[in-house]
Amino acid sequence: MILLSYDYPPNDGGIARLCEAIAIGGVRLGIPVHVVAPHSPNGRTDTSATEPETRVHFRRPRREWNIYWVLRHLRTSGPVVTGLWYPDGLLAWLAGNRPLVILAHGSELMPARAAWRRGMWQLLQRWICESANLVVANSEYTRLLVLRSSPKAKVVAIPLGVDHKRFTPEGRENARERLGVAGKLVLSSVSRLHAYKGHETVLRALAQLPEMVRRRFVYLVAGKGPYELALRSEADRLGLGSTMRWLGFVPEEDLPELYRASDLFVLCTRETTDQQEVEGFGMVFLEAQACGTPVVGTRTGGIPDAVREGEGGWLIDQDDATALARVLAQLAEDPAPFRAAGVAARKRVERECTWDHYMERFLSALSAQGIQLG
Repeated sequence: MILLSYDYPPNDGGIARLCEAIAIGGVRLGIPVHVVAPHSPNGRTDTSATEPETRVHFRRPRREWNIYWVLRHLRTSGPVVTGLWYPDGLLAWLAGNRPLVILAHGSELMPARAAWRRGMWQLLQRWICESANLVVANSEYTRLLVLRSSPKAKVVAIPLGVDHKRFTPEGRENARERLGVAGKLVLSSVSRLHAYKGHETVLRALAQLPEMVRRRFVYLVAGKGPYELALRSEADRLGLGSTMRWLGFVPEEDLPELYRASDLFVLCTRETTDQQEVEGFGMVFLEAQACGTPVVGTRTGGIPDAVREGEGGWLIDQDDATALARVLAQLAEDPAPFRAAGVAARKRVERECTWDHYMERFLSALSAQGIQLG
């Protein structure tokens, strides 16, 4: 199997983690895997996988030419799996690599923002996705996005997994001590700071709580992005300055501790189709649940595939700060049911949401399409 992805460790983010998990999973199952990915701009190429890699120049257009010629010379009896339909899938198709399997995530399937580009983009997307032997979507929502643009595509939804051996509940109290939040009710969010991620919903929910209740909370915001100054301003306007902890970028290796230190993980992402903004799945929800932390998400995009109500999660409507405030008030009144929800969330992860489960479903989907590996 050749795995081509523009997003691959040491890059961070959900696509990089998924692609690395497929590579590692293939190696563990005895499937030869060759990764093709750009060099990181900082020069790092370290990963935890043991498969051979070909790294190409990271700047355009040299990057595309390098990838094209690498793909022309790499030969395998198995498929080429690409991280996105464009440019990864297009390059693999042009290089003649077959069978072609494309991973689909969500926002990249929405109409292009620029009107002049939209028609051409839709035609190209349809051509590539319908030419692929299989498109693997990360949620039912994303599967429907694929079919909306490419009705004849062969597409299957396989919800993502999580490394349940790295994201574990052990050491919760130690994590709280190290982060300086012992004795507090701890909320956390992990994402890039963009408007559609919905951090304001959390701020407005906190602001609705009585002051004596609100003082018991601390909100840990992990991530950086263009919306940070606006969020800080909104927090100050709502009188939440003492409640907030702006952590900035948190490295991958430190995320488990952040989740463990939290009583509740919250991410209230909005769906804004005209801006190509949506949560196609939300891997952070699984990471938090694997750490025994219950979660709250919105009924948007693929989040309902990551968060199951009654098994460690709550779902609220988009922008519904009042519904979130009710959940926070319940947490303040009695944390015990939330601890029990965290235990249920961990059990659900172990039962059906590990990367081993994902690889089993992934290989089964390939086999159903007659795609052979190894």
